[in-house]
Amino acid sequence: MVPLITVVIPTVDGREDQLARTLGAYASQAPGAYRLNVIVVHNLPCVGAAWQQGAGSATGDYLHLGNDDTEPHPGWHLPAIESADAGMLPAPQVYGPTGDPQSLPEWGKLAADGTPVSMSTIPFCTMAQWEKIGPLDTRLHYYSDDFYSFRGIQAGYPVVLRSGYAFTHQWAQPGRGAGMSEGGRMQHDLPLYQEARARVLAGDWP
Repeated sequence: MVPLITVVIPTVDGREDQLARTLGAYASQAPGAYRLNVIVVHNLPCVGAAWQQGAGSATGDYLHLGNDDTEPHPGWHLPAIESADAGMLPAPQVYGPTGDPQSLPEWGKLAADGTPVSMSTIPFCTMAQWEKIGPLDTRLHYYSDDFYSFRGIQAGYPVVLRSGYAFTHQWAQPGRGAGMSEGGRMQHDLPLYQEARARVLAGDWP
């Protein structure tokens, strides 16, 4: 049976061309490979809020929390589904616009398929896994993927690099800091992320 994947894509004004490229990349591979339920979330203040809102309307077999400037490579869904069905969370192999590797565990180098890593920068999970991972922290822009991964690991889902779960990151700039400079937003979000982690460990997360 062809799997149904809900793809949540946050975006903001000024990134329309890149959003169209990304949606086209998903759609061009879908016929015969997978069915898509695409949810584009516009102009929320941060990625965490957009991912959480979109996940609330998710249907189907799998949930994929994407970005409007990360374009999937052909066959991206196969290792993602394989990993999720095996109780793991796939971490992507990400390439920059010129093809340079930009992934965990070490920027600029390609690691072996199946390498354990600390987090997934482009989340993918079964809907059953999401029930144990969510909700996300809707205050976070940066560190949303870290928190997702932390929640998944706490729920018993290890994160592993899957080389075929591959994307090109175009690094679109409009709105990148979500109302702040990029560095300023990261400084703003880090203590919020640390607070959220502490609440999870203390059993005080929704």
